[in-house]
Amino acid sequence: MLWWVLILLVLVILSFLAQLDILFTMQMKSPYSVSAIINTLIIACIVGVVVRILKRMKKKEKETLILKIKELEEKLKAKKEENTSKIEEQT
Repeated sequence: MLWWVLILLVLVILSFLAQLDILFTMQMKSPYSVSAIINTLIIACIVGVVVRILKRMKKKEKETLILKIKELEEKLKAKKEENTSKIEEQT
């Protein structure tokens, strides 16, 4: 995740310099196309970061649900044992 942010930071700086015509001004016929490419890469990095965050959130939700299921299974097992012991005591 940190690498995504660092790449995004570098691309934003490059985009800023390209928009100021400081970057890539050496005999380039279309400096705006370079700026457009950099902006497209920025959007791709942002999408990558958002997708990664959403995957992490889903993974944490799944882990939480798995723990809750195990806890409920243990409670159910304890209740079943309690019920069987009550039935044995009554007979």
